Amino acid sequence: MKAIILAAGIGKRFTSSPTGEEKRGGLPKCLIEIQGRTLLERTLSALGAAGVDRAVVVIGYRGEMVEDRIGARCGGVQVSYITNPRYDRGAILSLWSAREEFDDDLLIMDADVLFPTAMLRRLIESPQPNCFLLDASATNTGEEQMLLTRGGRVLTIIRGGSGEYDLIGESIGFLKLGQADVPLLRAILDDHIARGQDTIEHEEVYPIFLRQRYVGFERVEDLPWIEIDFPQDLERAEREVLPRIVALDQS
Repeated sequence: MKAIILAAGIGKRFTSSPTGEEKRGGLPKCLIEIQGRTLLERTLSALGAAGVDRAVVVIGYRGEMVEDRIGARCGGVQVSYITNPRYDRGAILSLWSAREEFDDDLLIMDADVLFPTAMLRRLIESPQPNCFLLDASATNTGEEQMLLTRGGRVLTIIRGGSGEYDLIGESIGFLKLGQADVPLLRAILDDHIARGQDTIEHEEVYPIFLRQRYVGFERVEDLPWIEIDFPQDLERAEREVLPRIVALDQS
């Protein structure tokens, strides 16, 4: 199993705040520090603790800073890099840029999530070869990527999605795919890029995959986590979420 970590974007929502650029200091968002360790370092350390020893980081905006800070090994994980030179367009291009790495069981991960190792273990150890992490306690403000499920299966994922389903919850931003089904995702990505659909989010191709393959989910509302989209998320991460993660990781 290898992890593909999507870390190429500019982080427009974070810097749109009056205090956002000051808090980020011109860094790629994955290099924002929370109590002395960057988000990416924390992600790689969690991967290593969960038994994943290879990660491919897709970089773009100030990518050289990521390589310089993280290097070729971090948290017990061998790290390689792929550059998405068109990082100012849709995140689909970042995932597509890593298509040559689609040769194993995969973890596809957003790089701006603060989470405990236990969350990653729950995904990796799930008996379901294709699996999302779902937080059913999350508030749906219309910004969140929501997983809509029925009978234990994820039927679709859509920003702000709602409707008559067995269970609806926010996607953490992590997806596990079994090696047998990885070629289908690559074919779907290739098709979108060939048709010039390169300004969309990578999640926007998942509904096509979900119609053709069974993808389950593991619930994680009992675990602390936060996606760092805005400066106030960073403040909450430092004040509330990280102390709970540290306590859990040390237990």
